[in-house]
Amino acid sequence: MSDESRPGDDELVVARLREIGRQVHAGQVDAESRTRALGHLDEALRLLSDGTPRRRWQTVDDPARTETRARDRGLSTFSGALNVVAPPMSIRAGELPDGRRALIGRVRLGRLHEGPPRSVHGGVLAGLFDELLGGGQRLNGGPPGMTGRLTVRYRRPTPLDADLELRVWIHDERTRRVVVRGECALVDEASARRGSPRGKDTITAHAEAIFMRVDFARLDDMMRDRPDGETPATAPPPERR
Repeated sequence: MSDESRPGDDELVVARLREIGRQVHAGQVDAESRTRALGHLDEALRLLSDGTPRRRWQTVDDPARTETRARDRGLSTFSGALNVVAPPMSIRAGELPDGRRALIGRVRLGRLHEGPPRSVHGGVLAGLFDELLGGGQRLNGGPPGMTGRLTVRYRRPTPLDADLELRVWIHDERTRRVVVRGECALVDEASARRGSPRGKDTITAHAEAIFMRVDFARLDDMMRDRPDGETPATAPPPERR
């Protein structure tokens, strides 16, 4: 199948699939409508199965380069516009009020992500934190690592159908590990338009993660050959300039 799709076409396909999931989750249709829908979905599956394999996020043209998930964030589990299980979460670089560099995610979660009544499932929030904290570990330009420990403190229920902002920053950085902290805020858009400080936002959760820097090329080879997942070797220390 030739790749003649316009930019964004694939994202539209995934967005439709998310909407189908929401509709099925929200309501039940009659048997005839369900049978007709299945027929259309079977045809869509047939059409989408005849495509060129898409590279995984870690595949790079130059093996000497160190890349992170940000290279192909569209494929990500929590922020990917091309991943049907992602909400998705938009991510940008920013700053904290004290001027420290931060990574900022914006997301709005609905009934597909419900845990407690009308509240975000704690596991979903933990996954969003892990995604953003993982990107935040490279705010100072260091090499990437894998999550060694993730701790989330849930201060209050995080509501559904609300604008959420997750902010992460580097708390401590060493040669082979980095500690990243973050918070999830229920954004008061009215206050933001009036220029009120972020301190007025309602914080629903705090998070901290320790990332251990590993040799990702070796990890890729190991996981391809050994599905049991031997512990990867740590990454070599960065060269001194």
